[in-house]
Amino acid sequence: MNHDEHELMKHEVQPETSLGPTEVPPFAKAPDMAETLRLLERISRMPDIRFEKVQQMRDLITEGKLETPERIDGTAQRLLEELGL
Repeated sequence: MNHDEHELMKHEVQPETSLGPTEVPPFAKAPDMAETLRLLERISRMPDIRFEKVQQMRDLITEGKLETPERIDGTAQRLLEELGL
């Protein structure tokens, strides 16, 4: 082991800490920092994943109960309403 390697091993490794809402993570200091910050801000506004809902949908798909005529009609109707048609 050379002197530099020995010196590196002396340093204590600091545990990772979570960043607060206003702190900029190290990778955000990239050349396109404005785009990175914009994406981080959008990600922070995304809702949490509701894993129980995901599992319910997976179960419905597996059981073949997701695409029933009633559900398809309801989805089509909501889409038409959203589009103002």
